[in-house]
Amino acid sequence: MRKSFELAEIFNDNMVFQQGKPIKIFGKCAKKQEITIKLLDQEIVIKTKSDNFMVEFPAMDYRETAFSFSLSTKKEKVTIYNCVIGDVYLFLGGMNISMPLADSYHNQDYDIQSVRFFTKKEEEYDWFISGKDNFETFSALGYLFAKGMHELIKTPIGIINCTHIDSRIFSWMSNSDIEANKEIKLLTSKYASKDRYPLYGLLKTKVVPHAIKAIVFYQGENDYPYYSIYEYALRSIIKCLRLDFNDLKLPFFIIQIAGYNHPEADDYSVSKIRLAQARISSDKDEVYLVSAIDFGDSQDINPKDKHLVARRLSNLVLEKIYKIGKNNTAPTYFSYQLFPDYISILTEGNFLNLLSKSGQYLGFTYTENGTDFYPLTNVKIENNRIIIKKDKDYKEIRYAMKKFPICDIITSNNLPLLPFYIKFY
Repeated sequence: MRKSFELAEIFNDNMVFQQGKPIKIFGKCAKKQEITIKLLDQEIVIKTKSDNFMVEFPAMDYRETAFSFSLSTKKEKVTIYNCVIGDVYLFLGGMNISMPLADSYHNQDYDIQSVRFFTKKEEEYDWFISGKDNFETFSALGYLFAKGMHELIKTPIGIINCTHIDSRIFSWMSNSDIEANKEIKLLTSKYASKDRYPLYGLLKTKVVPHAIKAIVFYQGENDYPYYSIYEYALRSIIKCLRLDFNDLKLPFFIIQIAGYNHPEADDYSVSKIRLAQARISSDKDEVYLVSAIDFGDSQDINPKDKHLVARRLSNLVLEKIYKIGKNNTAPTYFSYQLFPDYISILTEGNFLNLLSKSGQYLGFTYTENGTDFYPLTNVKIENNRIIIKKDKDYKEIRYAMKKFPICDIITSNNLPLLPFYIKFY
């Protein structure tokens, strides 16, 4: 018998609703069906007009005490049990956000009913509770982030894990955005549909518009062949998803690709991905960069130190969303001034002093002909200003523009100076 309605896959036992935002219940349906939706002490009755339905309940505060909600017609009833209200984070990306907990340095050790994960297990998506199920296949980064956040803010945490180990930047783009860019349209036309991993469609059907707190995006390790379109693609993704979730200020946290000696890539293409990630980041636009360039393994594109990335992510989320802490953004290049004897470089994004871990100010290179680069040794730091002695005819100066860079310049709270380059011609 055909069902009169069917909830979207995000609606399952153990789910987490976002506090402080309207609660939306949605799915597919037959036309001209009267559906009654009961949530806590509220009830809404609708009569469907198309093959989709959505009802909206007012925003609610966080609720750790479990509850159920139900949908019913004259012939059938569906009840979703053990729900809570807290903060929900959507995790999107590729291989490093997909890495399972079993492959990282940490194991599951947080037996808390208020930490829950919507993820794929075998062939089905479902909600799971921390400590109550086998989490060997769940994202290590998502788990460690959720654990750290719950330990600090104590409200229920929900993680929606929508990732794929072989995804590419355009996997997260809508078809309309792909069609709007000739270069991306041509690029994606070279792939069969199954090889494009069109994950935006999966996200749209399973999750949108379930309210969320923020999006965490960790994609780019295998996007070096597409570095020229990476920035446009990521800006399109941010804009599209904000429209989908009806929140034009929805916070985005971009995790920078870590160091790795890509055998197939060159320094320039990998560095351009990192530069694009930094350019997109802006406090004003509520897009934030989680530095990870100083993490990683030169021989492994999937480093196991996800607890370090999770800590930086949670620190930045706490600062930008919950207003707890400060100076959790890595410093980046701001401007330079030319003087007769030296070049003065100013940074932004972090107000703490810079220092050299080695005391030798490593990681800088220069060129006099625009082609051949050599280590730059006449560097010093004054507070958060970089001073380079002007004793050569510099055409360009670079810092950390390598696949696996030396990250020697850090802040006093151990955040790395991000890559940059300055051309003088």
